[in-house]
Order: sequence, then structure tokens, then C-alpha cells
Amino acid sequence: MSFDPNVNPVLLSLNNRGFYVLRYTAIPEQTLARVNFELVDPNTGEGGSAEALVDPRLVEALNNHNTKRPAGKALLIWIDASKGEVSWQLRAWQGAGTETFLSGPP
Repeated sequence: MSFDPNVNPVLLSLNNRGFYVLRYTAIPEQTLARVNFELVDPNTGEGGSAEALVDPRLVEALNNHNTKRPAGKALLIWIDASKGEVSWQLRAWQGAGTETFLSGPP
């Protein structure tokens, strides 16, 4: 799916480095989902990608967030590759940037 990050932003912290998610694709596997994220660094404008095996509920949260009207909320995703952990949360969004979620999940 693709969406306007200014309308329904999805922010991703990958090993404590923040990105905006431009697009994502998900492929279901046996008990998990393989998600590929297309990313942009908001500070440098550089692009990149990341892939993760995640709980299918994250894909459901991404799809739900993407299809809703703008509500002043951002979906925040934390991926810690060294620990193999992925978490996410919906939070109020003011468009200030990614610095408010880099300290880690709630």
C-alpha cells in the first residue's frame, strides 16, 4: 500500500534511527507476515528499505491506519534487529518529527 505520510503518517524506528514509511507490502507466511517497508530519512531525505517478519496484527494495524480519514494520529513502529523485537502503537501526531518516539516503545 502507498499513502500520503502527511495525512496518516507511519513512523518507523529501526535500531533507534527514525524514518517515515512511504510504502509497505506484506506477504503472509505460516504464523507471521513478511513486511517490506520503503523508507525515507526525514533529516537527510535519503531513501532505503527494511524487511521484517512481524505479527500479522501489525499488518492489520497498518491497513486500518492507512484507510482511515486523517485523525491527528501516527502509527509508530519500533524494530530492534539485535533483539528481534517489533512493537507498534498509535499516538497523537502534531507533525513535529520522529524525535518523540526514538527512545523506544512504551
